[in-house]
Amino acid sequence: MENKRSVLVSVSAWAFIIFGGWHVARAAYDNFAMASMFSSPSFMLGLAGATMPVETPPLARFAVEHIRLVFVFYFFASLAVFIAGSGLLLRKSWALNSSKWFFYIGAACCLLVFLFPGLLMPKPYVYAGVSLAPEFNVAVEHMRFQLRLFSAFPGAAGLWIARRLENEKVRREFGLR
Repeated sequence: MENKRSVLVSVSAWAFIIFGGWHVARAAYDNFAMASMFSSPSFMLGLAGATMPVETPPLARFAVEHIRLVFVFYFFASLAVFIAGSGLLLRKSWALNSSKWFFYIGAACCLLVFLFPGLLMPKPYVYAGVSLAPEFNVAVEHMRFQLRLFSAFPGAAGLWIARRLENEKVRREFGLR
């Protein structure tokens, strides 16, 4: 019997390797740039007087307040994706399981953004039912629609790929039952 390789697994592996490798290099550069900025006394002096805008979206506020943590997480998440892609290409069972979970977690994040765009988007400026900035509010509503649209399709695709990776044929390819 011929041992045929799944195209979906191979494409996913190469996508993980290319995107993960690019983002590992990018995250390493960003972390070094961040370290050099935070070592500058003038930067820290300027940062000390900075304030956050009122009504900043929660995830934006978290990113600003924990910027070093965000960049370190970015590096390690990118490295994990690159390693999983390499393992997928070599048809390692641990890589299949971790890749499935990357797709499931990505789909769950897209679902959260789809259901709660306010995590990333500012609120419209309305006071007592009166729009304080009509042009801004129209732009916010348009961006919310685009955010939902651009989170729905990748989320659905990620869920579909994760389910396909659980297929019996794919599992046999990795030596699993």
